[in-house]
Amino acid sequence: MSIKIKKNISFGTSGHRGIINESFTHEHVIAIAIGIRSLFSETDSPTVVMGCDPRYGNDLTLSPESFTHTLISTLNKLGINTVSYDEFIPTPVISWAIPYYKYDGGMILTASHNPPNYNGIKFNQKNGAPASEAITQQIETKANEYFNNPYTLPETAKGSHTIHSAPWDQFSNHLIQSCTKLGLTIPEKFSKSLSIDIKHGSCGSLWNHLSKKLKLTIQLNHSQPLATFGNIEPNPTKYEHLSNPQANDYASVGNDPDGDRHAVKAENGLVISPEYLTSIIINHLCTYAKKPSALASTVASSQLLKNVCQAHDITYYETAVGFKYFTPYFEQDLSESCLGVESSGGFSTNHHTFEKCGFLPILILVIICETTKKSITQLKEAIDSTYGHYFFTETEYHYNPEKKETLQQNLKTWTQAELSQELKIPITQIIKKDGLKIITESGWILCRLSGTEPMARIYSEATSAQESSNLNQVFKAFLSKI
Repeated sequence: MSIKIKKNISFGTSGHRGIINESFTHEHVIAIAIGIRSLFSETDSPTVVMGCDPRYGNDLTLSPESFTHTLISTLNKLGINTVSYDEFIPTPVISWAIPYYKYDGGMILTASHNPPNYNGIKFNQKNGAPASEAITQQIETKANEYFNNPYTLPETAKGSHTIHSAPWDQFSNHLIQSCTKLGLTIPEKFSKSLSIDIKHGSCGSLWNHLSKKLKLTIQLNHSQPLATFGNIEPNPTKYEHLSNPQANDYASVGNDPDGDRHAVKAENGLVISPEYLTSIIINHLCTYAKKPSALASTVASSQLLKNVCQAHDITYYETAVGFKYFTPYFEQDLSESCLGVESSGGFSTNHHTFEKCGFLPILILVIICETTKKSITQLKEAIDSTYGHYFFTETEYHYNPEKKETLQQNLKTWTQAELSQELKIPITQIIKKDGLKIITESGWILCRLSGTEPMARIYSEATSAQESSNLNQVFKAFLSKI
Protein backbone atom coordinates (compact mmCIF):
# COMPACT_ATOMS: atom_id res chain seq x y z
CA MET A 1 0.00 0.00 0.00
CA SER A 2 1.42 3.41 -0.98
CA ILE A 3 1.63 6.16 1.62
CA LYS A 4 0.73 9.65 0.46
CA ILE A 5 3.38 12.07 1.67
CA LYS A 6 2.08 15.45 2.84
CA LYS A 7 4.17 18.02 1.00
CA ASN A 8 4.71 21.31 2.78
CA ILE A 9 4.22 24.71 1.18
CA SER A 10 7.35 26.22 -0.30
CA PHE A 11 7.65 29.55 -2.10
CA GLY A 12 10.29 29.47 -4.82
CA THR A 13 11.47 32.14 -7.26
CA SER A 14 7.88 33.18 -7.94
CA GLY A 15 5.22 31.84 -5.59
CA HIS A 16 4.23 28.32 -4.56
CA ARG A 17 3.80 25.78 -7.36
CA GLY A 18 3.05 22.10 -7.37
CA ILE A 19 1.45 19.18 -9.14
CA ILE A 20 -2.33 19.38 -8.89
CA ASN A 21 -3.77 17.01 -6.27
CA GLU A 22 -0.28 16.17 -5.01
CA SER A 23 1.77 19.21 -4.00
CA PHE A 24 -0.99 21.68 -4.93
CA THR A 25 -4.33 20.87 -3.29
CA HIS A 26 -7.26 22.71 -1.75
CA GLU A 27 -5.53 22.24 1.61
CA HIS A 28 -2.48 24.05 0.26
CA VAL A 29 -4.68 26.88 -1.04
CA ILE A 30 -6.46 27.31 2.31
CA ALA A 31 -3.12 27.36 4.14
CA ILE A 32 -1.65 29.94 1.74
CA ALA A 33 -4.75 32.12 2.20
CA ILE A 34 -4.12 31.99 5.97
CA GLY A 35 -0.49 32.94 5.32
CA ILE A 36 -1.63 35.90 3.21
CA ARG A 37 -4.05 36.98 5.94
CA SER A 38 -1.13 37.26 8.36
CA LEU A 39 0.30 40.08 6.24
CA PHE A 40 -2.65 42.33 7.09
CA SER A 41 -2.80 42.06 10.86
CA GLU A 42 -2.60 45.85 11.14
CA THR A 43 -4.79 46.69 8.11
CA ASP A 44 -8.47 47.43 8.63
CA SER A 45 -10.65 45.64 6.04
CA PRO A 46 -7.92 44.97 3.42
CA THR A 47 -8.81 44.33 -0.23
CA VAL A 48 -6.81 42.11 -2.56
CA VAL A 49 -7.33 41.50 -6.28
CA MET A 50 -7.10 38.07 -7.89
CA GLY A 51 -6.44 36.85 -11.42
CA CYS A 52 -5.86 33.46 -12.94
CA ASP A 53 -4.94 31.63 -16.13
CA PRO A 54 -7.08 28.74 -17.47
CA ARG A 55 -5.32 25.91 -15.64
CA TYR A 56 -7.26 23.06 -14.05
CA GLY A 57 -9.10 24.27 -10.96
CA ASN A 58 -9.15 27.93 -12.05
CA ASP A 59 -12.81 28.85 -12.63
CA LEU A 60 -14.11 32.35 -13.37
CA THR A 61 -17.57 31.37 -12.09
CA LEU A 62 -16.10 30.30 -8.74
CA SER A 63 -17.62 26.82 -8.76
CA PRO A 64 -17.38 25.26 -5.26
CA GLU A 65 -14.84 22.62 -6.34
CA SER A 66 -12.45 25.17 -7.87
CA PHE A 67 -9.22 26.57 -6.43
CA THR A 68 -10.52 30.07 -7.17
CA HIS A 69 -13.54 29.48 -4.92
CA THR A 70 -11.38 27.97 -2.16
CA LEU A 71 -8.94 30.88 -2.21
CA ILE A 72 -11.56 33.63 -2.31
CA SER A 73 -13.97 32.06 0.19
CA THR A 74 -11.15 31.42 2.67
CA LEU A 75 -9.89 34.98 2.43
CA ASN A 76 -13.46 36.29 2.84
CA LYS A 77 -13.94 34.14 5.96
CA LEU A 78 -10.74 35.67 7.33
CA GLY A 79 -12.00 39.22 6.79
CA ILE A 80 -10.25 40.08 3.51
CA ASN A 81 -12.28 41.69 0.73
CA THR A 82 -11.54 40.23 -2.69
CA VAL A 83 -11.93 41.39 -6.29
CA SER A 84 -11.75 39.10 -9.31
CA TYR A 85 -12.46 39.52 -13.02
CA ASP A 86 -14.85 38.05 -15.56
CA GLU A 87 -11.99 36.89 -17.82
CA PHE A 88 -8.65 35.14 -17.41
CA ILE A 89 -6.14 37.85 -16.48
CA PRO A 90 -2.38 37.97 -17.21
CA THR A 91 -0.04 38.46 -14.27
CA PRO A 92 1.22 41.94 -15.36
CA VAL A 93 -2.36 43.25 -15.40
CA ILE A 94 -2.78 42.23 -11.75
CA SER A 95 0.57 43.83 -10.93
CA TRP A 96 -0.57 47.10 -12.53
CA ALA A 97 -4.07 46.95 -11.01
CA ILE A 98 -2.82 46.76 -7.41
CA PRO A 99 -1.35 50.31 -7.20
CA TYR A 100 -3.72 51.73 -9.87
CA TYR A 101 -6.85 50.83 -7.88
CA LYS A 102 -5.05 51.10 -4.52
CA TYR A 103 -5.56 47.48 -3.49
CA ASP A 104 -3.58 46.08 -0.59
CA GLY A 105 -2.10 43.24 -2.65
CA GLY A 106 -2.83 40.77 -5.39
CA MET A 107 -2.80 37.06 -6.16
CA ILE A 108 -2.52 35.07 -9.36
CA LEU A 109 -3.52 31.43 -9.61
CA THR A 110 -0.95 30.15 -12.10
CA ALA A 111 2.11 27.97 -12.42
CA SER A 112 3.51 30.29 -15.10
CA HIS A 113 5.31 28.29 -17.81
CA ASN A 114 5.06 24.90 -16.04
CA PRO A 115 3.12 22.02 -17.66
CA PRO A 116 -0.70 21.89 -17.31
CA ASN A 117 -0.64 19.37 -14.46
CA TYR A 118 0.86 22.12 -12.28
CA ASN A 119 -0.84 25.05 -10.58
CA GLY A 120 0.34 27.67 -8.12
CA ILE A 121 -0.24 30.96 -6.33
CA LYS A 122 1.76 34.14 -6.71
CA PHE A 123 1.36 37.03 -4.27
CA ASN A 124 2.21 40.60 -5.25
CA GLN A 125 2.78 43.47 -2.84
CA LYS A 126 0.98 46.81 -2.55
CA ASN A 127 3.37 48.35 -5.09
CA GLY A 128 2.59 45.57 -7.57
CA ALA A 129 5.98 43.90 -7.19
CA PRO A 130 6.44 40.16 -6.67
CA ALA A 131 6.49 39.36 -2.98
CA SER A 132 9.88 39.90 -1.35
CA GLU A 133 11.71 37.11 0.42
CA ALA A 134 10.60 38.47 3.80
CA ILE A 135 6.94 38.42 2.74
CA THR A 136 7.08 34.98 1.14
CA GLN A 137 8.84 33.64 4.25
CA GLN A 138 6.03 34.95 6.43
CA ILE A 139 3.35 33.48 4.16
CA GLU A 140 5.20 30.17 4.02
CA THR A 141 5.69 29.98 7.80
CA LYS A 142 2.10 30.81 8.69
CA ALA A 143 0.76 28.56 5.93
CA ASN A 144 2.74 25.55 7.10
CA GLU A 145 1.72 26.12 10.71
CA TYR A 146 -1.90 25.68 9.63
CA PHE A 147 -1.14 22.99 7.04
CA ASN A 148 0.46 20.73 9.61
CA ASN A 149 -1.91 21.60 12.48
CA PRO A 150 -5.22 22.67 10.89
CA TYR A 151 -7.92 24.37 12.93
CA THR A 152 -11.54 25.29 12.31
CA LEU A 153 -12.10 28.44 10.27
CA PRO A 154 -15.07 30.81 10.64
CA GLU A 155 -18.19 29.67 8.78
CA THR A 156 -19.45 33.14 7.91
CA ALA A 157 -17.67 35.45 5.49
CA LYS A 158 -16.42 38.66 7.09
CA GLY A 159 -15.12 40.07 3.82
CA SER A 160 -16.91 40.81 0.55
CA HIS A 161 -16.26 39.61 -2.99
CA THR A 162 -16.96 41.46 -6.23
CA ILE A 163 -16.40 40.52 -9.87
CA HIS A 164 -15.29 43.32 -12.23
CA SER A 165 -15.02 43.57 -15.99
CA ALA A 166 -11.47 43.01 -17.26
CA PRO A 167 -9.65 46.38 -17.42
CA TRP A 168 -8.25 45.93 -20.93
CA ASP A 169 -8.63 49.56 -21.99
CA GLN A 170 -7.08 51.02 -18.85
CA PHE A 171 -4.11 48.65 -18.96
CA SER A 172 -3.64 49.23 -22.70
CA ASN A 173 -3.48 52.97 -22.08
CA HIS A 174 -0.92 52.36 -19.35
CA LEU A 175 1.20 50.21 -21.70
CA ILE A 176 1.24 53.01 -24.25
CA GLN A 177 2.10 55.60 -21.59
CA SER A 178 4.96 53.37 -20.42
CA CYS A 179 6.38 53.56 -23.96
CA THR A 180 6.02 57.34 -24.19
CA LYS A 181 7.77 57.75 -20.82
CA LEU A 182 10.79 56.15 -22.48
CA GLY A 183 10.66 58.86 -25.13
CA LEU A 184 9.13 56.62 -27.82
CA THR A 185 6.58 57.95 -30.28
CA ILE A 186 3.65 55.68 -31.10
CA PRO A 187 3.25 55.37 -34.90
CA GLU A 188 -0.11 56.42 -36.32
CA LYS A 189 -0.21 53.07 -38.10
CA PHE A 190 1.94 49.98 -38.42
CA SER A 191 3.01 48.79 -41.86
CA LYS A 192 3.54 45.15 -40.87
CA SER A 193 1.77 42.57 -38.73
CA LEU A 194 2.64 40.49 -35.69
CA SER A 195 2.22 36.76 -35.15
CA ILE A 196 1.65 35.82 -31.50
CA ASP A 197 1.44 32.38 -29.90
CA ILE A 198 -0.34 32.76 -26.56
CA LYS A 199 -0.22 29.04 -25.67
CA HIS A 200 -3.98 28.79 -24.94
CA GLY A 201 -3.42 31.05 -21.95
CA SER A 202 -4.78 34.33 -20.63
CA CYS A 203 -3.36 36.85 -23.12
CA GLY A 204 -5.76 36.75 -26.07
CA SER A 205 -8.28 39.42 -25.06
CA LEU A 206 -5.59 41.96 -24.23
CA TRP A 207 -3.72 41.42 -27.51
CA ASN A 208 -7.00 41.79 -29.41
CA HIS A 209 -7.69 45.05 -27.58
CA LEU A 210 -4.18 46.36 -28.31
CA SER A 211 -4.56 45.41 -31.96
CA LYS A 212 -7.61 47.65 -32.33
CA LYS A 213 -6.24 50.51 -30.25
CA LEU A 214 -2.89 50.63 -32.06
CA LYS A 215 -4.19 49.70 -35.52
CA LEU A 216 -1.67 46.87 -35.48
CA THR A 217 -2.61 43.69 -37.33
CA ILE A 218 -2.13 40.69 -35.04
CA GLN A 219 -2.49 37.01 -35.86
CA LEU A 220 -3.18 35.10 -32.64
CA ASN A 221 -2.19 31.45 -32.54
CA HIS A 222 -3.49 28.96 -29.95
CA SER A 223 -5.82 31.69 -28.74
CA GLN A 224 -8.62 29.74 -27.02
CA PRO A 225 -8.06 29.44 -23.25
CA LEU A 226 -7.60 25.75 -22.43
CA ALA A 227 -6.62 23.97 -19.22
CA THR A 228 -4.51 21.53 -21.26
CA PHE A 229 -2.80 24.33 -23.25
CA GLY A 230 -3.71 22.18 -26.25
CA ASN A 231 -0.91 19.80 -25.21
CA ILE A 232 1.68 22.22 -26.59
CA GLU A 233 4.82 23.45 -24.82
CA PRO A 234 3.77 26.35 -22.51
CA ASN A 235 7.30 27.72 -22.07
CA PRO A 236 7.75 30.40 -24.77
CA THR A 237 11.56 30.45 -24.52
CA LYS A 238 11.75 26.87 -25.74
CA TYR A 239 12.13 28.46 -29.15
CA GLU A 240 11.91 25.27 -31.17
CA HIS A 241 8.16 25.32 -30.46
CA LEU A 242 7.73 28.89 -31.78
CA SER A 243 6.92 29.18 -35.49
CA ASN A 244 8.88 31.40 -37.86
CA PRO A 245 7.34 34.75 -38.90
CA GLN A 246 5.61 35.23 -42.23
CA ALA A 247 6.96 37.59 -44.89
CA ASN A 248 4.92 40.59 -43.70
CA ASP A 249 5.43 40.03 -39.97
CA TYR A 250 7.67 42.12 -37.78
CA ALA A 251 8.31 38.94 -35.81
CA SER A 252 6.81 35.77 -34.43
CA VAL A 253 6.45 36.13 -30.67
CA GLY A 254 5.19 34.03 -27.79
CA ASN A 255 3.86 34.45 -24.26
CA ASP A 256 3.51 31.94 -21.48
CA PRO A 257 -0.02 31.17 -20.16
CA ASP A 258 -0.01 33.96 -17.56
CA GLY A 259 1.58 36.54 -19.86
CA ASP A 260 4.62 37.59 -17.86
CA ARG A 261 7.19 36.16 -20.29
CA HIS A 262 8.01 36.81 -23.92
CA ALA A 263 9.94 35.13 -26.74
CA VAL A 264 10.85 36.49 -30.17
CA LYS A 265 11.80 34.96 -33.50
CA ALA A 266 12.83 37.22 -36.37
CA GLU A 267 13.24 36.58 -40.10
CA ASN A 268 14.52 33.13 -41.10
CA GLY A 269 13.84 31.80 -37.62
CA LEU A 270 16.51 33.95 -35.96
CA VAL A 271 16.05 33.76 -32.17
CA ILE A 272 16.18 37.11 -30.39
CA SER A 273 16.91 36.42 -26.74
CA PRO A 274 15.54 38.73 -24.02
CA GLU A 275 19.07 40.09 -23.57
CA TYR A 276 19.44 40.87 -27.27
CA LEU A 277 16.01 42.50 -27.34
CA THR A 278 16.89 44.58 -24.28
CA SER A 279 20.17 45.59 -25.93
CA ILE A 280 18.24 46.69 -29.04
CA ILE A 281 15.88 48.69 -26.84
CA ILE A 282 18.66 50.38 -24.85
CA ASN A 283 20.65 51.18 -27.99
CA HIS A 284 17.58 52.78 -29.58
CA LEU A 285 16.62 54.73 -26.45
CA CYS A 286 20.14 56.11 -26.09
CA THR A 287 20.20 57.18 -29.74
CA TYR A 288 16.66 58.38 -30.45
CA ALA A 289 14.74 58.73 -27.17
CA LYS A 290 15.55 58.90 -23.42
CA LYS A 291 18.58 57.11 -22.04
CA PRO A 292 17.72 54.84 -19.10
CA SER A 293 19.66 55.43 -15.92
CA ALA A 294 19.96 51.78 -14.90
CA LEU A 295 19.43 48.15 -15.87
CA ALA A 296 18.80 45.30 -13.44
CA SER A 297 19.47 41.75 -14.54
CA THR A 298 20.56 38.42 -13.06
CA VAL A 299 23.50 36.05 -12.84
CA ALA A 300 21.89 34.07 -15.69
CA SER A 301 22.02 36.99 -18.13
CA SER A 302 24.36 37.66 -21.01
CA GLN A 303 27.66 39.54 -20.84
CA LEU A 304 26.22 41.55 -23.73
CA LEU A 305 24.09 43.58 -21.33
CA LYS A 306 27.14 44.63 -19.33
CA ASN A 307 28.90 45.70 -22.53
CA VAL A 308 25.92 47.80 -23.66
CA CYS A 309 25.53 49.46 -20.27
CA GLN A 310 29.24 50.22 -20.02
CA ALA A 311 29.24 51.80 -23.48
CA HIS A 312 26.34 54.12 -22.57
CA ASP A 313 27.37 54.80 -18.96
CA ILE A 314 24.26 53.07 -17.59
CA THR A 315 24.39 51.57 -14.09
CA TYR A 316 24.19 47.76 -14.18
CA TYR A 317 22.84 45.75 -11.25
CA GLU A 318 23.28 41.96 -11.08
CA THR A 319 21.00 39.97 -8.79
CA ALA A 320 19.96 36.42 -7.99
CA VAL A 321 17.40 34.95 -10.41
CA GLY A 322 13.91 36.33 -9.72
CA PHE A 323 12.18 39.54 -10.76
CA LYS A 324 11.49 40.31 -7.09
CA TYR A 325 15.16 41.19 -6.65
CA PHE A 326 14.80 44.14 -9.06
CA THR A 327 12.30 46.01 -6.85
CA PRO A 328 14.87 48.03 -4.83
CA TYR A 329 16.42 49.32 -8.07
CA PHE A 330 13.02 50.10 -9.63
CA GLU A 331 12.12 52.12 -6.52
CA GLN A 332 15.41 54.05 -6.29
CA ASP A 333 14.58 57.02 -8.52
CA LEU A 334 11.20 57.13 -10.23
CA SER A 335 12.19 60.31 -12.07
CA GLU A 336 14.56 58.15 -14.14
CA SER A 337 13.97 54.97 -16.15
CA CYS A 338 15.25 51.67 -14.81
CA LEU A 339 14.83 48.57 -16.96
CA GLY A 340 14.80 44.98 -15.76
CA VAL A 341 15.31 41.79 -17.76
CA GLU A 342 15.69 38.06 -17.13
CA SER A 343 17.05 35.56 -19.65
CA SER A 344 13.90 33.45 -19.08
CA GLY A 345 11.77 36.07 -20.82
CA GLY A 346 10.94 38.61 -18.12
CA PHE A 347 11.08 42.35 -18.89
CA SER A 348 9.67 45.57 -17.49
CA THR A 349 10.49 49.17 -16.58
CA ASN A 350 9.96 50.99 -13.31
CA HIS A 351 7.37 53.24 -15.00
CA HIS A 352 5.32 50.23 -16.12
CA THR A 353 5.05 47.47 -13.49
CA PHE A 354 7.46 46.15 -10.90
CA GLU A 355 6.48 42.70 -12.19
CA LYS A 356 7.69 41.23 -15.48
CA CYS A 357 5.44 41.82 -18.49
CA GLY A 358 5.21 39.83 -21.73
CA PHE A 359 3.46 42.68 -23.59
CA LEU A 360 5.70 45.74 -23.08
CA PRO A 361 8.93 44.47 -24.74
CA ILE A 362 6.98 43.31 -27.82
CA LEU A 363 5.23 46.65 -28.14
CA ILE A 364 8.55 48.52 -27.80
CA LEU A 365 10.12 46.26 -30.43
CA VAL A 366 7.46 46.88 -33.10
CA ILE A 367 7.60 50.63 -32.39
CA ILE A 368 11.38 50.56 -32.95
CA CYS A 369 11.02 48.54 -36.16
CA GLU A 370 8.32 50.86 -37.50
CA THR A 371 10.15 54.04 -36.47
CA THR A 372 13.55 53.04 -37.89
CA LYS A 373 12.16 51.06 -40.87
CA LYS A 374 14.69 48.36 -39.99
CA SER A 375 14.14 44.64 -39.61
CA ILE A 376 14.93 42.91 -36.34
CA THR A 377 17.82 41.13 -38.06
CA GLN A 378 19.32 44.49 -39.02
CA LEU A 379 18.87 45.78 -35.47
CA LYS A 380 20.57 42.68 -34.06
CA GLU A 381 23.46 42.93 -36.53
CA ALA A 382 24.08 46.47 -35.32
CA ILE A 383 24.28 45.18 -31.73
CA ASP A 384 26.70 42.38 -32.71
CA SER A 385 29.02 44.71 -34.61
CA THR A 386 29.08 47.30 -31.81
CA TYR A 387 29.02 45.31 -28.58
CA GLY A 388 30.15 41.77 -29.48
CA HIS A 389 28.36 38.57 -30.48
CA TYR A 390 27.42 36.08 -27.78
CA PHE A 391 25.93 32.59 -27.97
CA PHE A 392 23.73 31.22 -25.19
CA THR A 393 22.92 27.57 -24.49
CA GLU A 394 20.40 26.23 -21.99
CA THR A 395 19.81 22.56 -21.20
CA GLU A 396 18.10 20.57 -18.48
CA TYR A 397 19.56 17.77 -16.39
CA HIS A 398 16.87 15.55 -14.87
CA TYR A 399 17.98 13.61 -11.83
CA ASN A 400 16.62 11.10 -9.34
CA PRO A 401 14.91 13.12 -6.56
CA GLU A 402 17.08 11.29 -4.02
CA LYS A 403 20.12 13.17 -5.41
CA LYS A 404 18.69 16.62 -4.69
CA GLU A 405 20.27 17.16 -1.27
CA THR A 406 23.68 16.00 -2.53
CA LEU A 407 23.49 18.33 -5.53
CA GLN A 408 22.36 21.26 -3.38
CA GLN A 409 25.24 20.71 -0.99
CA ASN A 410 27.81 20.33 -3.78
CA LEU A 411 26.74 23.52 -5.50
CA LYS A 412 27.36 25.34 -2.22
CA THR A 413 30.68 23.72 -1.31
CA TRP A 414 32.61 23.03 -4.55
CA THR A 415 35.77 25.13 -4.70
CA GLN A 416 37.35 26.74 -7.74
CA ALA A 417 40.30 24.35 -7.53
CA GLU A 418 38.05 21.27 -7.36
CA LEU A 419 35.99 22.40 -10.33
CA SER A 420 39.06 23.23 -12.42
CA GLN A 421 40.41 19.76 -11.81
CA GLU A 422 37.13 17.94 -12.48
CA LEU A 423 36.00 19.95 -15.51
CA LYS A 424 39.52 20.30 -16.93
CA ILE A 425 38.91 23.87 -18.05
CA PRO A 426 40.61 27.08 -16.86
CA ILE A 427 38.34 28.84 -14.34
CA THR A 428 38.89 32.47 -13.40
CA GLN A 429 36.10 32.89 -10.82
CA ILE A 430 33.13 31.14 -9.23
CA ILE A 431 30.01 32.98 -7.99
CA LYS A 432 27.47 31.49 -5.57
CA LYS A 433 24.92 34.31 -5.52
CA ASP A 434 22.30 31.94 -6.94
CA GLY A 435 23.28 28.36 -7.68
CA LEU A 436 26.81 28.01 -9.02
CA LYS A 437 28.24 30.27 -11.74
CA ILE A 438 31.63 29.39 -13.20
CA ILE A 439 33.53 32.06 -15.11
CA THR A 440 36.00 30.61 -17.61
CA GLU A 441 38.50 32.20 -19.96
CA SER A 442 36.07 31.77 -22.86
CA GLY A 443 32.67 32.31 -21.22
CA TRP A 444 30.60 31.12 -18.27
CA ILE A 445 28.43 28.26 -16.95
CA LEU A 446 25.58 28.55 -14.45
CA CYS A 447 23.79 25.67 -12.71
CA ARG A 448 20.58 26.19 -10.72
CA LEU A 449 18.21 23.59 -9.31
CA SER A 450 14.51 23.93 -10.10
CA GLY A 451 12.32 24.60 -7.09
CA THR A 452 9.40 22.61 -8.50
CA GLU A 453 10.91 19.67 -10.39
CA PRO A 454 13.86 17.23 -9.94
CA MET A 455 15.82 19.08 -12.57
CA ALA A 456 18.91 21.26 -12.85
CA ARG A 457 19.00 24.06 -15.39
CA ILE A 458 22.40 24.52 -16.98
CA TYR A 459 23.14 27.79 -18.77
CA SER A 460 26.29 28.68 -20.65
CA GLU A 461 27.54 31.51 -22.84
CA ALA A 462 30.60 32.11 -25.01
CA THR A 463 31.63 34.07 -28.09
CA SER A 464 31.09 31.03 -30.33
CA ALA A 465 28.13 28.66 -30.53
CA GLN A 466 30.41 25.62 -30.37
CA GLU A 467 32.22 26.80 -27.24
CA SER A 468 28.92 27.65 -25.53
CA SER A 469 27.59 24.18 -26.30
CA ASN A 470 30.86 22.56 -25.18
CA LEU A 471 30.81 24.34 -21.82
CA ASN A 472 27.24 23.24 -21.28
CA GLN A 473 27.86 19.61 -22.15
CA VAL A 474 31.03 19.40 -20.05
CA PHE A 475 29.14 20.49 -16.93
CA LYS A 476 26.12 18.31 -17.70
CA ALA A 477 28.38 15.26 -18.05
CA PHE A 478 30.07 16.18 -14.78
CA LEU A 479 26.69 16.28 -12.96
CA SER A 480 25.65 12.91 -14.37
CA LYS A 481 28.65 11.25 -12.69
CA ILE A 482 27.66 12.40 -9.19
